[in-house]
Amino acid sequence: MKVVFLILAVVTTFASAKFLAGGYSDHEVSSDIIEVANFAMTQLRNSQNLGAAPMKIIKAQTQVVNGLNYKLDLEFGSMVCQVVVYKPFRGESELTSQQCSNPSKSKRTGFGAPKTTGTDDQQILSAADFFVTEKNKASNSMFLLQRMSIQNATKQVVEGMLYKMDIKMGYGTCRNNQDNYGATDAECPLQSNPRPRVCHVEIVERVWMTPAYTIKNEKCQNKDVETKNPHLVGHDLCHYGMFAQFKETHNKVYFDSQEEKRRFKIFCQNMVTVKELQENEMGTAVYGATKFADMTEAEFNKYISKPWDVSEWDRMVQARIPEADPPTSFDWRDFGAVTPVKNQGSCGSCWAFSTTGNIEGQWKIKKNKLVSLSEQELVDCDKVDEGCEGGLPSNAYKEIIRLGGLETESKYEYDGKDEKCKFVKQDVKVYINSSVAISKDENEMAAWLAKNGPISIGINANVMQFYFGGISHPWKIFCNPKNIDHGVLIVGYGVKGSTPYWIIKNSWGEDWGEKGYYLVYRGAGVCGLNTMCTSAVID
Repeated sequence: MKVVFLILAVVTTFASAKFLAGGYSDHEVSSDIIEVANFAMTQLRNSQNLGAAPMKIIKAQTQVVNGLNYKLDLEFGSMVCQVVVYKPFRGESELTSQQCSNPSKSKRTGFGAPKTTGTDDQQILSAADFFVTEKNKASNSMFLLQRMSIQNATKQVVEGMLYKMDIKMGYGTCRNNQDNYGATDAECPLQSNPRPRVCHVEIVERVWMTPAYTIKNEKCQNKDVETKNPHLVGHDLCHYGMFAQFKETHNKVYFDSQEEKRRFKIFCQNMVTVKELQENEMGTAVYGATKFADMTEAEFNKYISKPWDVSEWDRMVQARIPEADPPTSFDWRDFGAVTPVKNQGSCGSCWAFSTTGNIEGQWKIKKNKLVSLSEQELVDCDKVDEGCEGGLPSNAYKEIIRLGGLETESKYEYDGKDEKCKFVKQDVKVYINSSVAISKDENEMAAWLAKNGPISIGINANVMQFYFGGISHPWKIFCNPKNIDHGVLIVGYGVKGSTPYWIIKNSWGEDWGEKGYYLVYRGAGVCGLNTMCTSAVID
């Protein structure tokens, strides 16, 4: 049993060493090497004039004899000592050889020098993955950084192991959270435009410490933007390279450099909001730098409406809800009852688009003809609502009846401005007879929609400013359900996995959201979408 124990002790202690029969083998710096080095240092300070210089382990080798020989190259300031320590399997260690000198650095290149290694070296890969994880922990980006490639990798024995390399990273499709750290390429593929960056890093590994890795130095540079602007390197949440990409994507051009600086500041402030939205999102929505990302709250408000008076809903005739259970999913686009996504521009006429969208659907269902109707007629000729300053579908229905109907989009074209009414009654193509208020119960809303057509609704649009896609389910603190300020159109609903959602047609163009659409969690009254549901009635 003693012999077996002896062999196991040798194997366990030197599992990481590469043995050369009968000679010395290189050994990585580990806890037993440190123990032996400290013993040697104590002996040397008694016999050499080393002063208080700190010790650095430059090279370590081991040899199996009747016990173990450790050959170490130790550096104490300008002094270099090569020592051999014999450690028997039983008994105390002994310093059997020592040779110290003070050579110039130019003559000390035979040991401890960096060695080029392959980028598939497991030690290099492990150190690189540690660095990428640390970058993700320190990052405010909504997306996870992923390692793309490694170049120029070297290893050097120091007091531990020093790794130097260039790591190319890019953004993946996963969210940046702890659950996704270490995700594989298959689990988190790169984005189509991963916005790559290259970091030259120096990492020291000391296996006897926790954590084993220390980032000694790093210098990162974005590779997708060629500029010397200092804002390009650094904070993931908002830097000038990110802003430059935003400008290019959305064709943003500013009057002068001062205006651009102001917009950059607004952009960065908005990215703080985006971070908060993303971190607290309860659905699958992705938020980011949409075309509205350089706008202040006041400027964005031009794309919505004044707060709606939801009490108008109570004064309307209540719709009859079908008794049959609705289908699991339904989409009026599949039945040709929805016109293409439109763009209201910087005019708060969303209420008019919500109204016409509902009537377009009703006319298709009742008359079997899809006609794109004029929002500009409502902006100019509705005397109750306020054109680009806001309005309500409940008022618009009454005004359409007063006017005698709606002209087509092509006949009374939209220009997004408050202008003098140019309505021509002879050009009316669509009429309505009355209007109804639809239940606030979302199951009953679905039942009514599936049988009767798209529903005009109001919603709090606060989070929509930064919505890219996915099923949106923000906290109420981000979109108070009692503060309705934007008119949109529910055209259908569905279930993805176990998540029910509404399909909402917006009026900000196809370059926003899900090609102009907004998917919202169904069943929780998200952002007040169930509080102002109405429809025109066509006999």
